[in-house]
Amino acid sequence: MSPRTPEQNEEIRQQRTSQILGAAREVYLEKGFLAAEIGEIAKKAGIARGLVYYYYKDKYVLFQTLFEGTLAAAVQFVSTKLKNDQPPLKRLQQYALHYLNTAAQDPAMVHFFRDLYQDIPAVFGERADEIAKNFVLNIHKPLADTFQEAMEQDIIRKGDSYLFSQIFWGGISGAMFTMTGKELKLEDAETKDFIRQTMDVLFNGFLT
Repeated sequence: MSPRTPEQNEEIRQQRTSQILGAAREVYLEKGFLAAEIGEIAKKAGIARGLVYYYYKDKYVLFQTLFEGTLAAAVQFVSTKLKNDQPPLKRLQQYALHYLNTAAQDPAMVHFFRDLYQDIPAVFGERADEIAKNFVLNIHKPLADTFQEAMEQDIIRKGDSYLFSQIFWGGISGAMFTMTGKELKLEDAETKDFIRQTMDVLFNGFLT
């Protein structure tokens, strides 16, 4: 048998690390960071315990990799949804709708992000403040900037764009956790009505 090419080795590495990270996410959702064990992650990934250590020095490095990848993907999503040429109101609507649909399609992801943010200090130690601040900046600043843009175009009322963005996000996250608590499914009529009501309140307010 001929030796593997560098490309084949890289493909194998990516497959295995993907398996490990996916298993780590599952164990994390079940038990949390402190109770998660490498042996259980290896078992769920279907690989030897030693192979996990081959790719990740210890549990902290593994979860730092998982968390950093997840945070980077979230930042990329926000950039894609909010930093484009569409009108600011359209961007905000698509942003909100994505999160509401995610709560119905993948409720575990909602809880994963909540727990992840709370566990940043435990996972990153001395780097925690830097990681958290950079994430908040890269997530919330584009949202506040979009509100500012909408204000400057007289699409929405004038005010503190950061305050508005936080109220907006609070409404979205509150609706998401309500949906996961109700175990609403995307295909259900109740879910569609819930999302419609949420979008109506977010963009039209409570007044009749």
